[in-house]
Amino acid sequence: MTLDEACARFASKLQTAVAAGNTSQAQMIYSQGSQMVATNFNGATCPNVKAP
Repeated sequence: MTLDEACARFASKLQTAVAAGNTSQAQMIYSQGSQMVATNFNGATCPNVKAP
């Protein structure tokens, strides 16, 4: 998986939670997703994914 693919998947999961109105779930997804991307891609971030 590339960084772009990981960010796309991350953004999709986050958008689903936000669309459902589940703020606490969205915050958890954002936190875990950001950490996962940083861990797996040497500290990289997803600039297109904004905190809920």
